[in-house]
Parts: sequence; C-alpha cells; structure tokens
Amino acid sequence: MSEQNLLSGIANLLRPVSTDVFKGKGKLCLSTVYLNKLNKAFDENVPEELTSSFHPTEEKASLQKDLQFLFDLVKGTVALKVTPDLLEDLESTVVNVKRFQNIKLLEIHKIDIANVIGIQKLRSNIEELTCMYNLINLADILDKCGGDCSHKFNWAELKRANFSHNRLHTIDTSFECTPWLQILDLSHNCITNLDWIDHLPNLKRLNLSYNRLEKAPRFKGLICKRLQVLLLNNNFIEDISGLGTLCDLLQLDLAQNCLNDHVTLLSISQLPSLSSLDLRGNPINFHPLHRTVTCNYLNKNTAPLSFVLDNIPLTRTEKSLAGSLYPLNQGSLGSNGSYSSQNSLEHSVQERPRRVRNVPIQEGYDIVVKEKKLDVVVPSPRSTNRSHLDIKNKIEEFRRQHGENWMSYAAGEIFQEVLKFPEPSKASTSFKDYQPNLDTISCESEHPNSFVSAPDMVLNVDNPDTTNESFVTCSHEVNNGNDSVEDIFSNSQVEESTIEPPSDDEDFDQGEIFVGGTAPNSDDLCIVVTETHLSERDSVTSKEKARWHINVVKSCQKGENPNEVKIIFDTLRRDRSARNYYIEEAEKFVNLISEGMIKNKLPEIRIQYQCMKCNNSFSKTKKTSTVLDEVKVTCPKCDSNFVVESK
Repeated sequence: MSEQNLLSGIANLLRPVSTDVFKGKGKLCLSTVYLNKLNKAFDENVPEELTSSFHPTEEKASLQKDLQFLFDLVKGTVALKVTPDLLEDLESTVVNVKRFQNIKLLEIHKIDIANVIGIQKLRSNIEELTCMYNLINLADILDKCGGDCSHKFNWAELKRANFSHNRLHTIDTSFECTPWLQILDLSHNCITNLDWIDHLPNLKRLNLSYNRLEKAPRFKGLICKRLQVLLLNNNFIEDISGLGTLCDLLQLDLAQNCLNDHVTLLSISQLPSLSSLDLRGNPINFHPLHRTVTCNYLNKNTAPLSFVLDNIPLTRTEKSLAGSLYPLNQGSLGSNGSYSSQNSLEHSVQERPRRVRNVPIQEGYDIVVKEKKLDVVVPSPRSTNRSHLDIKNKIEEFRRQHGENWMSYAAGEIFQEVLKFPEPSKASTSFKDYQPNLDTISCESEHPNSFVSAPDMVLNVDNPDTTNESFVTCSHEVNNGNDSVEDIFSNSQVEESTIEPPSDDEDFDQGEIFVGGTAPNSDDLCIVVTETHLSERDSVTSKEKARWHINVVKSCQKGENPNEVKIIFDTLRRDRSARNYYIEEAEKFVNLISEGMIKNKLPEIRIQYQCMKCNNSFSKTKKTSTVLDEVKVTCPKCDSNFVVESK
C-alpha cells in the first residue's frame, strides 16, 4: 500500500469520530506503526514554523486535504492511547507524542517508556496518566518523562494515575512531583515498601491489591484526613495496626490476606467513618463466630450507618455490638495515633467502667476551686435585675417591625431611647432649626477614630419633597474611652465589606492552580484562580491564607523579572492591598486575571442628586463597589457639598 493510500485510509476512518475525539468523548488509539507514519508525513509536508495549518505543494496536492485533517485531529486530541505493533521491534521503536498539544489523558501500553519522547511538553496539561507493562521504577515517567530525560518538575494537573501491571518493587520520592493526585492504582506489582506514599496529601483512593505487602502501611500527614478508599486485597498482610490514623476512611478491602486472629482488628475501632469492610479469604473468616466477634471491634459510630461486612449488611443484632471495645484507653495510643501494644489495649477493654456522679448545681451558687477540690459555697445575694433581658426583647421586636433598616428608622431616636442613651449633642439638629451657613457645616467628634464629617455626607432621601422633615445625625459620643454605638456599627460595616466568604476545597477542582511564592525561586504558595475569586494557599497544608474577589483587583501586570507578577487590590486592609508573586506561568496568570476582571466588571449607575442650598437637581455616574468609598459630591451650580441623593 502506497503512502497516499495509507494516509487517505486513516483520514476516512477517523472522520466520522473526529467530533468525539475533539470533545474528549472518545479515545484515539494508535499503534506505534501508524503513529510513526503520521509523524513522518507531517515532517515531510508540514513546515516547522507553522502550528495550525500549512500550504499545499504542487507535487503532493492530492495529499494536502487528508494531511490537513489529520494534522488538526492530532493537535486537538484530548485522549490518546498508544499500543505496540506486533510487526515492529519494540526495543528500537521511538514514539513521539509532542504534536498532541491538547492532550489531557495519555495511556502507554507495553512500550518501553524510555523510547517515548515528547511527554515533557505535555506534562503541564495531562490530568490522567496510565503506564502499564513498561515500568521498573516511577522515576522514569514522573521525573524523567520517559525518553526526554528531563529534570524533576511538578505535574500541575495530574489527578489520576494508573501504574498497575508493572514491576515496581518500592515507592521512591517521585510522588513529590504529583501533589494534586487524587486516585492512584498500583495493583499487580511487586511492592513491599510504601515509605514515600505520604507525599500525596490530596489522595482519596489508593489501590495496592496484588502486591507483596506483609503489613499495612503506616500513614501520616494530610493523607490521613483525605484517604477514603483503600484496597489491600490479595497480599500477605498479617498486621494492620498502621491503619488507625485514617480517620475519614470509608471503604477498606483486606480480602485474601493472612489475618489469623481477631485481635489484629484493634485498629479498626479507630475508624469512625468506615462503612465497608471486606475480610473474606483470611483465616479469621473461617471462625464460627467471625461476624459477631468482628462487630465488637467496630467503632461505635458505625452502628447507625448501613455498614457492610464481607459484602453483607449488618443485622440489627450485629449493629448493637458495634462499639463494645470503644472508647479505648488513650494511654495505649502512640504519638502517631497507632497502638503501642495490643496487651495494653486489651487491658483497657476489660477494665471496669468508672461511676460518674452528676451533681445538680442550682443557678446562683458560687463554685470555688481550692486545692483541686470542688466546694459548694452558700449562695451569695445577687441582683435579680433583668433589665438587660427587657432591652433585648425590645430590640428584637423593633428589628422585626422595621426590617433591615431598623437602625436608621426615625434617625435612631427610638433605638437610643430603648438603650437609654443620653440626649444627643448639639451637633445633631434638623433642617428646620438650622441657622448657620450650610457650606461651613462640620461635625466634630471627641473620639480620635471618628471618620465621618458633615460636609462629606450624602443623604438618601426616598421622597425629595419631604427633605425638610429629614434630619442628619452626626453625633459621636464617647463613654469612658469606648466607641459609641454609631462608631461600632460604622466600623463593622467597613470590616464586613472587605471580608470574603469562607473558602472550600472545591476551588482546587473549579479553578486554575499556580505554584509560586512571594520571593524568587520559592514555591511555598499555591495561588488558585476561579471565575470569581483569587485565593492564596499554603503549598504544604493547603490552608487558605488570603482571599479576594476578582472585582477588587485594580491592576495585574508582569514585573521586571520574567516570572514576577504585581497585583494591586482595592481594599481597606493594608496587608492585602498588594501582592508580588513569582510564578513560572506568569503570562498565563496575568491573562486569566485580566479575563476575570472583564467578566466581573461592576456596572456604572447613574445617581440623581439635589442640592439643599440652591435646590438644584443634577446627576452623576458612580461605579458600584464592594469597598466603602468616601464619596464627595458637590453641586455644580453653587459648589455646596450638602446634597442629598434622590431616587
């Protein structure tokens, strides 16, 4: 078959399914022979400087249409599977995948990973990676990227990895490059050591079945709070004491192992979230009272759950036995949460429960602790004044009547009467009794933190015709050096306007993640950018340090350093007003923030004002903002700043 007929046949075969390949609904499966033929055709007909299309030549004009289609298909492929060809020498075959620029899922089967090149350029985009029948150690793919022999670098998007059916014996430090990995399959290997599995703080599912483990791995760190499914079936496990730290584990498969005594299940009682346990094929499974004895070792929190033991739900009687050996004696627990010895735990189970006496203490008695003894003293005379409860009931009733604006109803006079505040100072007055020039009005406060002044105030008046009946309250009273009620509520509004809602671990799934820091060559931070928010997290603990809404970003631009990004925020908090990040993908980060600023741009509104001095009506444009702005509006006719907002 000629080259032209071969390429035409491939193009005609792939055209009907090209839509599914572009959308990621289908997986493009190519053998090494056809993949090399495509690369050879592209090298001969596609210039290197062109990335999206190429011009036809007179010599091979009939091939250009099919080559153009195949070139676009390779660039837009989302999922790729590469398999060997029986007619080709696998040891000398070199496979190049660098042209699959949009790939997110990559599978390589039975091909020596050292002969695969081009993975280094795709490392930042791959979300799912599968390597089967071709690995001896993980460093060949995670550190060196196969035949590229690259340096160690993070797989920023990798969340699922399948390294099953290989010849792996140990787990090395290569998992330091995959901090966001959530699902890992290491089944059907020869693993005996799992010391470096703790470098996966976000792992949720781990499959270690069909290996050579003699004891369950001891987990520590953040993985203890994230791991939910653990499959350890078909190993040689005799000891599972290391599983006691997995506080959020839901499913545990220990089938076909070497557990020969129910005492080895003591660590199961430390798993409060466990809902499924499989012990089939173990020596203890042949015990005549296996299910009854096993239920005694379950945590008491599993009783109300639909717990499944050996693929059979627990009966009501079996549920009542759960928690018989819990709570455990805390003295028998080690520093890492595991048991120091099983004998001490058994002793704590057989220990007689202590009697606890509940002593009723009437309200009004004084409790005095003296020399570690609790003495009840004769009740002291106390005031039975319940005026504070009456004030509380009045405030709640007042709030129900007037809704959200209950604090500003009738200029707060009723609220002041309820709290029994002193009469307002002379600075508080109405428009009817006001005599001085309106242009020189000022509101002086004795409190140093007061920031409101009469010339800067803009009043909201629903009805312009009733402006004479409205009045301004500018009093700031200080009692014993403390803020007055008006200052307290004004300060709380400022803080609430800049506080962002609490973050969620779902940001990792919904946003773009950039690893960097506030200093060059540092990677102590993870900057997560979503459609509406920008958050700053610790790269080790994933704990959120700061959070901003996109619409408070004033500017975002690259600095003098190629990896430097400078951001300025529109916020009142000085510690969050600006940031300098050093990110490897600085240009992508700036473009993402710029797009978010355009999408979340606040609209401009037109506000109608009326001057209280010359009765002139005018309007001005104002941008809505989440931060409290100091708005200064003056009349264009008389330059008076004593104006009101009319709706």
